This record gives sequence, structure tokens and C-alpha cells, in this order.
Amino acid sequence: MIFEKDNLSFRILDVLALDQRDVDMLNTGRNFHALSYRFRADTLLKTQAEAHHVSKDFVAFVPARLNYRRTATEDRLIIVHFETTDPQEPKIVCFKAKNPAVLGALFKRMLEIWNEKATGYTYRAAAVLYEILAECHAQHLPPPQTDSKIQGAVDYLLAHYRDGDLSIGALAERAFMSEVYFRRLFKAEYGTSPQKYLTALRLQHAAGLIATGYYSLKEVALLSGYRDYKYFSVEFKRAYGISPSAYSYNYVMN
Repeated sequence: MIFEKDNLSFRILDVLALDQRDVDMLNTGRNFHALSYRFRADTLLKTQAEAHHVSKDFVAFVPARLNYRRTATEDRLIIVHFETTDPQEPKIVCFKAKNPAVLGALFKRMLEIWNEKATGYTYRAAAVLYEILAECHAQHLPPPQTDSKIQGAVDYLLAHYRDGDLSIGALAERAFMSEVYFRRLFKAEYGTSPQKYLTALRLQHAAGLIATGYYSLKEVALLSGYRDYKYFSVEFKRAYGISPSAYSYNYVMN
């Protein structure tokens, strides 16, 4: 996920302030990502697979090449357009800020830097965007589960997700519960299934390995917990909208 990457590199294309009403706009084929903060809004962001209603103090991230429709009775926001070689899941991510004063001030500061265009402004804007991403990461995290029954198993997952033998059943055994109950508790605490969580970790690791240019794609699959390269390729394309070979060619070789 965009807010959970520790080493994201990017190039800012533009920072804009929008204040619109009665909007009905279809966005297609954009080759850049968009990160926005709403100061006032009654807006719907909709793709073929999902729909998100965003209002005041919401942050929204829309990845490149994702077709979506934006409809709004009012939409006052600051938006950052940027490029990155890091693959992103083809889905909208949005949340209501827990500390809107901090995020709102950061977006305003970034817009000010971009509009003034003083010497070194691109570096200063990039520094603020890193602050925004760090703040989004902190504010988007679910509250800690201090009495979680599955924390030990989750810690083991985080340490061993690259192990091709790791299974959800084995994690459930480590938590001393049935697999069905483990899946239920995991979904309640993390908002997704343990299998999807495991897959996301493996694919993020794989994308990082591909970006180094040091490994063949079959080696990347094995080092990321996949013994079957064809299955790995299908999972990668499903998550990122591009095959591992196309990703390697487009983002690494060029």
C-alpha cells in the first residue's frame, strides 16, 4: 500500500488547488498518481469495482492508470500529481484524517512551495510530500490490538512471509486455534484476510527485488515465497495490473 512503503521514490508533476461544484468527471488513462486532501467535499469516487464517499478532512489516493468517475456537489481540495516506479495496487485508498490540522497544514505548505517556485522548490516540495506520506501512514494505521490473540502468529508471518512453506493453517496452529477462527479474528483486526495480507507482503517484496535488476524473474518468485512462477505471475498482474516481465521492462530496463 502507498502509505506503508518505507523507500518510495517519486517525481512530483504538479500541485493544484481545486474548488469545484456540480462535478461529474470521468478520468481515464492517466499515467500519474494523485494524492489529495479535502477541505470541504461531498464527493463520490467510483470505479468498476468499488465506490468511496469522501467528505471534509478525507485523504484519497488514486493510482495511475485506474479509470474512475468523480461526482460531487462540492469539492474543495489540494491535489498532488506524481510519478513513481513503485507498483501500486489498482484501487483507491481513502481515509478520514485523525489529525486533520496537521495534514491540512502540510498540503497547504506544499501548495505554497510549488506556487512560489523559489530556488530548490522541487526538493522542498518533495520533503513535504515525504512528511505527508509519513503522517498518512501514522494516521491510517488501525489502532493497536494490545490484547490480540493472534499477535504472535502475525509477528511470525511478518518475519517468515518469504518462506514458501508458510500457510494460514500453520499460522492458526501457532495461535492455538482453528483456521476458521484465526481467519475471522485476523479479518476483524486487519480489515483483510490473512491470505490477502500474506500475498501483499510477498508481492511488495517481489517488486522491490525486480527493481534492483539483480535477479531473474524466476529467482524473484522463489525469493518471495512462490515455487510456481506461473502462479506468481498471475498474482502479480492481478495486484498491480502489469505482468512481472512487463514491469521489469517498463520500469527497470528503460
